[in-house]
Amino acid sequence: MTDSSMPSLRTACARTRPVIGAALVGIAFVPASDRREDIEAARARTFAVVGRDMWSNTWFADPMLLGSYPEDGLRLFGEDLPRIEPGDLETIRQPLDFYGVNIYYGQRIRAASQGGWEPAPAPPGPALTTMGWRVDSEVLRWVPRFLKERYGLPIVITENGMANCDWIHADGAVHDPQRIDYLARHLRALAGAIDEGVDARGYFVWSILDNFEWAFGYKQRFGLVFVDYATQRRIPKDSARWYKEVIATNGACLG
Repeated sequence: MTDSSMPSLRTACARTRPVIGAALVGIAFVPASDRREDIEAARARTFAVVGRDMWSNTWFADPMLLGSYPEDGLRLFGEDLPRIEPGDLETIRQPLDFYGVNIYYGQRIRAASQGGWEPAPAPPGPALTTMGWRVDSEVLRWVPRFLKERYGLPIVITENGMANCDWIHADGAVHDPQRIDYLARHLRALAGAIDEGVDARGYFVWSILDNFEWAFGYKQRFGLVFVDYATQRRIPKDSARWYKEVIATNGACLG
């Protein structure tokens, strides 16, 4: 199916036109203020490759969407890079319908006095999830905006949510007001990004169920529905009922 005279896989194999994108996990940075200098610092840091690791937005997205690797990444990895053969980037770069991104928290960045960026100091006692991640809903205002400006695609938030200290209360229910507050704040921030021109096509909570969470196993609970792992009993948390109302009202209940 590589011959240019052949129909594309998109049109040859689907009865209806599929919507195709990639869901990427990168790092998210938020300007410490609405000052132009801080916004530019957060944007630059969001798209910088600063470590010899995979925690970068551009290292994966630039080849897929722009057809080239970021120059700072090429310099950083140097001779350790695999050989890029002629035609490789043309194969890697394919048309996508949306940019999917998993976002849970952001790091505050401000402009440094000597140029560039620096971490903005956090106030003592910040709100944290049980993963130790700082709760900062502005990340859903700024990161979709930065991604839209760089890549020009509609944005889908493919994962957003929090791990909470959930248990079955004496009344038999699972009360998780922190999760409700977290989700409400982030949905309002995403609505703000839409008001500022971001074409956001979807939002997915992580996750519907408590689950086996990578290296944390069953310790961290991200779900809207509590899972008793010993019995496999499912108990909808308060957040599940609240989110049902959010869906039913198309977000109008958020205020």
